Amino acid sequence: MKCPKCGREMAHGVLGGRGLKFFLRDGECYPKLMSNRILAKKHAVMLPPDEYDSWTLDGWPIAHWCENCKFLIADYSHLMKDSFA
Repeated sequence: MKCPKCGREMAHGVLGGRGLKFFLRDGECYPKLMSNRILAKKHAVMLPPDEYDSWTLDGWPIAHWCENCKFLIADYSHLMKDSFA
């Protein structure tokens, strides 16, 4: 996928985290333990946590990261429920 800001190729992976939010590139295995040091070894891009740390749905958003612009695109469509009733 091309970055909509600069046109360069974006890295493909998933948006994930357990307390820590990060982008993990394809080819890196998901860490069993979470620490800044372990995530740095896996070349993860750290992201700010949400206010309530409320990741309750199964799976993680598919994401693309532009190293040049520091721009993240995350697709939540497969995680959204069809109805909120």
